[in-house]
Amino acid sequence: MTAKNKGIPGWVWVITPALAAAFAGFLFYLSTVPPGKEIESVKKDANKIFTTTVDKVKESADAVGEKVEQVKPAYEFYKLLENQTVDVGEVDAYHSTPKDAETNYQYILQAGSFRSAEDADRMRAELLLEGLKAYDESSDVNGSVWHRVYVGPFTDRSKLNKAQDVLVSRNISPLVL
Repeated sequence: MTAKNKGIPGWVWVITPALAAAFAGFLFYLSTVPPGKEIESVKKDANKIFTTTVDKVKESADAVGEKVEQVKPAYEFYKLLENQTVDVGEVDAYHSTPKDAETNYQYILQAGSFRSAEDADRMRAELLLEGLKAYDESSDVNGSVWHRVYVGPFTDRSKLNKAQDVLVSRNISPLVL
């Protein structure tokens, strides 16, 4: 091919003006079509339906309002509650702890539970590399051995939250114990 033939193909030069002329002719045809009266009749029908519906709703609202006014319940429990007293005895077991008393909470996170000891050890090693205090314990559950990986213990709630953030960033959903 030569440099002269690399332009726009000839069929594009023929089809584009033909489409433009057809579109202009269609627009001219639409402008000559007389408007129909269907829109006015549809508007009238919609207006009739709207007004009859509004009238029916008003009538039913008035009827419901009359019924509500006729049936007014008498609420007496307000007066009954004012006249009643409840004696609460003093129980020693329910005294709260003083504010200056030291609470000793210990939080542990369960990071995972595995049937394989190798998998539990692998997760424990990964968590140790993250800087968390991780350990694993084995337990017998319904005749099978499970290896659980724990992180902690934590005495401070903020340290617990930081450890949870680290675990969640590794796509591990910890269980707080």
